[in-house]
Amino acid sequence: MEKWTFDRLTTNEMKDLLTLYISPFKEMAIKANRKEHIKISKTKAINLLLTHLSKEQLNDLLVNLQYISKKNLNDCMYLQYILTGIVFNDLHNIKKEA
Repeated sequence: MEKWTFDRLTTNEMKDLLTLYISPFKEMAIKANRKEHIKISKTKAINLLLTHLSKEQLNDLLVNLQYISKKNLNDCMYLQYILTGIVFNDLHNIKKEA
């Protein structure tokens, strides 16, 4: 099995690959807490991933998205899971600072 790696890519190159591998969507609802849902666009989702994930995490994400794409599967639930963690972590950090 071939091993993909994206370790040497610039941020802009990673952004381009995320744009390529993430299936198009207008808005994704991310559950921020029990009552609140945050709607984000594909562009916002990519920006959140780029700003909140380390280079190693982005590399792993790109590898997984490439596998998902190669198998013609839907990446929406996978991305929603990751973005929920990012949004929840952001809200938790904001509450700690307040």
